[in-house]
Amino acid sequence: MKNVNEKKVFMYLGNIGPVAGIPFLIESFSNLDAKLIIAGSGSHKDHCIEIANKYQHLDIEFLDVPAGKVAEVQSMADVMLLPIVNGAASTSIPSKLPAYMFSKKPILVMAEVDSDSSLSVINAQCGWVEEYGNTNKLKNTIDSILKMEDVKLKKMGLAGFNYALENFSKSNNLNKLKMEVLN
Repeated sequence: MKNVNEKKVFMYLGNIGPVAGIPFLIESFSNLDAKLIIAGSGSHKDHCIEIANKYQHLDIEFLDVPAGKVAEVQSMADVMLLPIVNGAASTSIPSKLPAYMFSKKPILVMAEVDSDSSLSVINAQCGWVEEYGNTNKLKNTIDSILKMEDVKLKKMGLAGFNYALENFSKSNNLNKLKMEVLN
């Protein structure tokens, strides 16, 4: 069980590449009383570590994710982060969105509001959506999350889990496809 005095943990877990927008996350968390975990690997990881090193006061940790340990790493988070640089969110839903939902954690999406990722979080009522690139609005949203009780966060995470079961699970989608083929 989490100590009442511990910081809330915000986590990005996935590929640390050009579309992820991790430098924006680091900048946005630079003056907040929260822990930021960047878990994963990718072509921009070293660059992101260099940026993070400029913010000595920032409570940030970069983690590798061993094979088969995604769920274990996600369990460390209070809130999952899904930044998607402008223009990239309109083409697909990143595979990490259903994985985040299945982790029963609320999600903070930073992408175009009309993207499928944003709309999924809005429809599931499992998190928040902010436009990518607006640091001030993102900091305000994070400040409000920091004030939320853990019970509310868990309720939102469960809403995402239920939405994922209904919309992203293999068994439900196979049944939907069968029904379409039969009709």
